[in-house]
Order: sequence, then C-alpha cells, then structure tokens
Amino acid sequence: MRGQQIKQKNLKEIIIERKFLTTHYLLRLNKNQCNGCGICFEICPQEAIKEIPPQVYEGHLIEKPTIDIDADSCILCGECAVLCPLNALSMKVNGEEIVTIIKNEAFPSLLKEIRIMKEKCDPECELKCQEECPTDAINVSTKTSETGKTLEITDVQIDESSCFYCKRCEFACNQDAIAVKKPFIGRIDLDANVCPEGCVVCVDICPTQAIQIEKGKPEVNHDFCIFCSACEKVCPNKAIQVHRDWVFHTEVKAAAWLTALKKLTSSETVAKELRIKCGKKRVAAVQAREVCNQSLIHQFQG
Repeated sequence: MRGQQIKQKNLKEIIIERKFLTTHYLLRLNKNQCNGCGICFEICPQEAIKEIPPQVYEGHLIEKPTIDIDADSCILCGECAVLCPLNALSMKVNGEEIVTIIKNEAFPSLLKEIRIMKEKCDPECELKCQEECPTDAINVSTKTSETGKTLEITDVQIDESSCFYCKRCEFACNQDAIAVKKPFIGRIDLDANVCPEGCVVCVDICPTQAIQIEKGKPEVNHDFCIFCSACEKVCPNKAIQVHRDWVFHTEVKAAAWLTALKKLTSSETVAKELRIKCGKKRVAAVQAREVCNQSLIHQFQG
C-alpha cells in the first residue's frame, strides 16, 4: 500500500508527501539552492530523479540546471537528501529531519564539520569569515564602541543548513579560529585549452566560487571545491572532469551504500572501503579474543 500521496510543484520547490496510518514522509527540494549537480540522480536507486538541463547563451548561464522528481517512482528512501552537497534536498519522517535508512544503518550520513574556536577570534579581523562565506551561513556578533570600532567578538553562529563546507571561511581566518572538514575529497581536471573563448558557465554555476577566470581562462582553486560536479555537467566542451576519491561517512552495514559509492566515486574506492572495513573487523575479532582470554585467565587464577 502506497498510502496517500501528494506532489506539490512551483517555481521555488517540489514537495513529495506520502501519508500512511502511522508514518508521514516528506521530501522537499529547494530549487533556489539546487544547482543541478547531478549527485541525486546519479545515485537514485529507482531512477526517479531527472535532470532539467541548463540554458546557456554565448558562454553565459541564463538558467541553471535543476531536477524533477517522479513521485510515482520515488520510494522516499532519502538517499538523495543524505548526499546533496548543497542541502537543497531535505527529508522528514514524522516531522523529524531524519531518514529511516540511516536509523536502520542501511545508509550512512556524511561526516562534515565546521568548528569555531571563539577564544582565538580577534576583533581586528574585519570579520573576514562572514564576508567570505558564499551563502551567508556565518553570522558574527560583536561588541562595538560608540565610534563603531569592533571591541569584541561575542559569538559566531553557523547556519549548517546553508553551509557547503567549502573552507573559504577557514582560509580567510588569519587566527586559525575555524576548522572545516569536507565530506568529499577528490580532484578536478580542467583542460582550459579546449574552453570556448569568453565562456564562463563553469564560473556561473560554481556554488563556492572555486572557479575564477584568470588571464581569460578558467582556473580551479581545489581548496574551495566541494566536488559537486555541477561545472562538469554544464561545460559545453567537456573540458572539466570531477573525480571524487573518498567520502567520509558514518558506519554502515547494508550493501546499498556500496552501490551508491561506486556511482559517486569508482570501483577502486569501493574496494578500498571494503579492505578498510575487513581490517576493522579483524582488529575487533582479535580484541574480542584477547578480552575472552584475559577473562579465562582471571577465572583460572581466582
């Protein structure tokens, strides 16, 4: 039984709801935040997500790509919401920001973090972290003098629903007061020699401003890249290739994650993860045997 199903769609969002007797699922897409990077439709196990291509004119992005969701095919597993690098997709189960598959350890959550060490903050820093943030996710509270001079930084708040974990704030801070951990690591291959003259679509689509035009050609700052691959999707000459080499995530038991991981990265990454997992199991087994042996020794000696 599919329960009562509702799909709402407008210029700003898509909402898919499914109501059962005891469970209410709600999947929401914020179209303003989505840049059509493609991670969601790459990993969707039901192929329920379709890409809507961008509109490009004379090397400029007129309308960014986005996605549509087929409510009849979607099983509301939540994998897309877990992996969306821009937090454009969110899912609630019975009103809570939680995905059932994570609770069942069938799918991991991404390990990403931004830490603020306020004791290191210097009021002379000109609030560069706040100024540098591409999504206005940082809000710095200050104490100022009558002349407007910043006397003290009293608080730094991060809106994690808007944060892309791009490290721009970390690099902007001269006091090492911010530490950011990205969920994805990888690399970008950009062959600027095949870029059409005057084309800036990759610059237009990049959510973290990691791509800039230098001497008439695009250049990538890998420190700020979040490996969403939106630039690769919109490039008209296929000059960009994004490679995700690793994904930091919580422990997971089911094989569904390995299928998604292969689509996100490569077979080599999956093999590496399996080797690490097997190694952890062997260490745990050795430790368990050691505890058991120590227990037997204590019993014998007693």
